[in-house]
Amino acid sequence: MKLWSLRRSLIIGINLAVILVLAITAWVTYRDILHELDEVFDAQLAQTAKSIAAFYSPASDSDIKPITVAISTYPDSGEDDFDSERGPSGHKYEAKIGYQVFNDEEAIMARTNQQHMPMLNNLSAGYHVLVNDQQTWLIFSYFSASKQIWVRTFQREDVRSELSGYLASEQLYSLLLMWVPISLIIVFIVHLVLRPVNKFADDLSARALDNLSSIDAELPQELIPIKQSINQLLLQVDTFSRREKRFIADASHELRTPLSAIQVHAENVVHADSLTNAKQSGQAIFQAVERMSHLVNQLLHLNRLDSSQYTVEFQPVELSKLIRAAIDALPSNQVERYQWQMDSGQIKLRCNEVLMVSVFTNVLSNAMKFAPVDSLITIAAEQRDGVIAIRIIDQGEGVPDEILQRMGERFYRYQGHSTTSGSGLGLSITSKIVQLHQGQISFANLQPHGFCVTIELPALSV
Repeated sequence: MKLWSLRRSLIIGINLAVILVLAITAWVTYRDILHELDEVFDAQLAQTAKSIAAFYSPASDSDIKPITVAISTYPDSGEDDFDSERGPSGHKYEAKIGYQVFNDEEAIMARTNQQHMPMLNNLSAGYHVLVNDQQTWLIFSYFSASKQIWVRTFQREDVRSELSGYLASEQLYSLLLMWVPISLIIVFIVHLVLRPVNKFADDLSARALDNLSSIDAELPQELIPIKQSINQLLLQVDTFSRREKRFIADASHELRTPLSAIQVHAENVVHADSLTNAKQSGQAIFQAVERMSHLVNQLLHLNRLDSSQYTVEFQPVELSKLIRAAIDALPSNQVERYQWQMDSGQIKLRCNEVLMVSVFTNVLSNAMKFAPVDSLITIAAEQRDGVIAIRIIDQGEGVPDEILQRMGERFYRYQGHSTTSGSGLGLSITSKIVQLHQGQISFANLQPHGFCVTIELPALSV
């Protein structure tokens, strides 16, 4: 594929435009010159005819003796041989101009002796064109009423064409001489205009492969959209790169423990000295695999939520329906161990039902993990100022206040809860889903005891 050069296109395009303008200007000027030359020579023919008429007297038919005016016979040897085209007897152009004088009865009285020039009698007054022996002659016929004579002056057409050709060639040379500096100026201007583009390209080429920071170079206004698009692309690449690195780091960090446990218990199975010990190790392997499977599913779920291309569909859903679905998703034997109080009224949310059920399932599951058995778990909701606030309150011991700000971080678990099963990803997934719904989640300790999770979501517009 042939590469397209902006510099070459600009230089060639602007030069062609300049040449076109100069050519049009030259053509219009040439046409004006031709018109002016025709006017000057036509006026000269008319003035010469009138001047000749002033010096001739009328003559009777009986004593007419035609006068022949001899012309010079210098050879037409070219325009460069200036000395040979003129001399004491005249000029070579005499063969190209002349006159004829007639009386009122069209009898010849005087003439110049051009070869192959016929008699110009019986021509009416005014201008005429005669083609004779492949030569074109321009003629002016004048009648002097006071002297009753006709004077007809004539000129060969190539006299005018030669002069116009000289003028046109001189003009063409001037235009060519003018175009050369203009072209150099165009090249210089294009170089200046494209210098920011070249610098921009050099900066991009010199950037390290791992440098995904935004570009802050100063560019012309026309290149700002390109810079913005590249910065947006760099941001997306950086986001994807960070997410992939974080996913790999999280997976390698969290999968190391269950894999090590599987390896240890597998060795115990191999070296077990009794069936009971082998079964215990096999059960431990099963639990480690189950935990690892749960961890991988949560990592994949969280990675999908982090993706910029992840889109969800929202629709109105009753809050009470979401909470009942979340409770139904929990193990029934554990749900029965607690007292439940729900006050959601007729509130509806605009949400993705599957994701929001996952939010309530995670929060309620945590409430059951850390609340005393047979204690009360309260779910209350209220709508105020365009915000729906949903509070899940349990009677657990809560966490230290300095830990509250870190809740929701990936893999972060309070050391006081280390004996409770979990991967530290549940609240991270919950926080991400709430953010997708343009909401926020917060945590607070209650006095004298208890823990409250507050989820705030935009109210359903009427």
